[in-house]
Amino acid sequence: MIGKVPLDQLAKDRNLIIEWKAFELRPEGLEIPPKSAEYIARAKAGIANLSRKYGLHMTFNDQSKHSRLALEGAKFAEEHRLGNEYHDAVFAALFQEQKNINDPKVLTDLALQIGLDPEEFMKALVSRSYEQAVAQDIEEAYRLDIHSVPCFIVEGRKAFGVQSYEALEKLFQGGDPHLIQL
Repeated sequence: MIGKVPLDQLAKDRNLIIEWKAFELRPEGLEIPPKSAEYIARAKAGIANLSRKYGLHMTFNDQSKHSRLALEGAKFAEEHRLGNEYHDAVFAALFQEQKNINDPKVLTDLALQIGLDPEEFMKALVSRSYEQAVAQDIEEAYRLDIHSVPCFIVEGRKAFGVQSYEALEKLFQGGDPHLIQL
């Protein structure tokens, strides 16, 4: 279990339904040049800071370069009402277990762990049944000028980056001068 993050807690406190949307930091088919040692050090430090701040065990993962299959798997899990459990499992696999979240075997193991039918899940990945749904989410993100994650949107207002419980509550209530209005 990864612990309760502010969004999870707010959703529980306010009985909210979270709608996840797919977004690729490293788009499938696009190879990003290797990062400098300085960049990697900053990324590791940033993740360590978030880990301390939110009380979550998180470490830098250089195993996963892409996430398209994980995003497609999320659509399957959401369709089977296990979306939040799937997102938690993928988060743990990526940041805690150093697994490749674009590997069908890794994803199928995660699906099994949360109660999804592994054969049906693998069939969906292999057939790319959710490829179009993921592509639509990504297109929507670009239309909304979203270029980084996390991004939280409530009634047209959005906030980028990791947010505290209080900041998310302000977003939900409609007030925060730091939010970008759509």
